[in-house]
Amino acid sequence: MRLFKIILIGIICLISLNSSATTNAVLDNRAKKLPYSQGQSVQSIVQNLTSDLNSDLEKARILASFVAFQLDRNGYAERELEQSSQQNKPAQKMPSNDILKTRIGTSQEYAILYKQLCTAAGLNVVKIDGYAGNNIQSPDRKDPAGLQAVRHSVQQLTGLPDYRMQQYESSWNAVQIDDRWILVDTYRMIFGKKSIAKDITSHKEMIRFLKQREREGFRGNELSQGKRIDEDYFNAKPNQFIKTHYPLNPKWQLLPVPVTWHSFLR
Repeated sequence: MRLFKIILIGIICLISLNSSATTNAVLDNRAKKLPYSQGQSVQSIVQNLTSDLNSDLEKARILASFVAFQLDRNGYAERELEQSSQQNKPAQKMPSNDILKTRIGTSQEYAILYKQLCTAAGLNVVKIDGYAGNNIQSPDRKDPAGLQAVRHSVQQLTGLPDYRMQQYESSWNAVQIDDRWILVDTYRMIFGKKSIAKDITSHKEMIRFLKQREREGFRGNELSQGKRIDEDYFNAKPNQFIKTHYPLNPKWQLLPVPVTWHSFLR
């Protein structure tokens, strides 16, 4: 009898998991196929994707999938941040653009758009700023503690900022679902790096590129073609997420005991 109960519980759990996966697949497909013409404004996107959904989790998922599928990562900005970090100088500010027309953005722009979409859908959402990436290492990590202290003192006395970590600066979101918060990183929700404009070498050229995308728009499923969702970045497990994401506000680690910066780097 006990064995029968265990088997029955296992079957119920399996059905539940399969149902969740199926639901996500359906939502992802809808987000992926939303025509460019119906995604020109926050209100239009929310209306077309969420009007028939009752679950806050489903709304959060389909809007995250829209951002992940229908935006491209700004490869020019990524390269500029990396090079500027190595040279310890501030990266150039990216030119402003209508992200729903150009469909290209930085992690900050992804997080801002996702927050706008979720807010318009009636969800409680926050944008989280911090550091994200695999194998993040502070430039000071291998230096002796004394040298680190001297460098810090000089920085404080001179007022000179340190830009060496800016290549890891990132933004993501947390969405409230019922009485809990879930972590979402739309910028990394696609397997592998789906970045464009990596070959652009100047700010002026980047501005021309963005204006061209604004003028031409897109057809069919150009933006989402070949992309697959990485489930590690939607409704992420906090104890796994902290391995690659360190929020400036430790509250958004969503952990009982926050991880320290030094422990994160190790």
